[in-house]
Amino acid sequence: MSDAEFLDEIVLLADPLLLPVLAQTLMVAHPLASPEALMRAKSYLVVTPVADLAALEARAAQPLEGARLVICGSPEIVPAALLARFPGPSYNIHPGPPERPGRFPSVWALYRGDRAFGTTVHEAAPQVDAGPIVAVERFPIPEGCDRAALDTLSLTSVLRLLVRLAPALVARAPLAHIGERWGGPRTRLADFEALCRVPEDADTAEFARRYRAVGEGPDHAIEITRFGHRFRLDNRRDAPVTVAGLVRPS
Repeated sequence: MSDAEFLDEIVLLADPLLLPVLAQTLMVAHPLASPEALMRAKSYLVVTPVADLAALEARAAQPLEGARLVICGSPEIVPAALLARFPGPSYNIHPGPPERPGRFPSVWALYRGDRAFGTTVHEAAPQVDAGPIVAVERFPIPEGCDRAALDTLSLTSVLRLLVRLAPALVARAPLAHIGERWGGPRTRLADFEALCRVPEDADTAEFARRYRAVGEGPDHAIEITRFGHRFRLDNRRDAPVTVAGLVRPS
């Protein structure tokens, strides 16, 4: 196993909160990561974190030989011209199975009553979640799981799959396509915002279904319109609240 088989750099476009753990996972899972490698003068891999398209454009203005773009948990859509600057395929780690392309896959899995969830890795393309799939991991959704708990399980799945794929992601050769295909509607931010707005004729079951799927938090609160006014749920209720899989008193 020689240095020539591997890339010199991974340009990592991700949510700023995820960047440190994703970068560390790639470094630790690299085939050349060993006590001997750590003592060498030459680094076996450089991970360049970028949080948005402006930072990616700045990096892409420099030579990209020996670099690969990996995207994970970013709302940015990388245009075709920018993807084309990289010498080989770029890859996106989608925090959902192929059946749930688009934004907020965990929300729609819960709202539609899916029994399983997972992670999909695919070649990046200008259209969201449309490139050839190179890896999938699936896991069952536990009974009573809410959005916070499912997102926690999803991150665990992302990291587990990243560890498994790291040797291939840092190698110069492209990853092989597998037989999985995208399916289901490609959801958008507008679809999620519509789900947050509970219609006036919704019954108790529909409210509970949306509340479980949307979850709690200031950036994704349930809204209800009554008497010509719009009300936003303030996330207080007379019941235990599940946060990241742990039950806490309300």
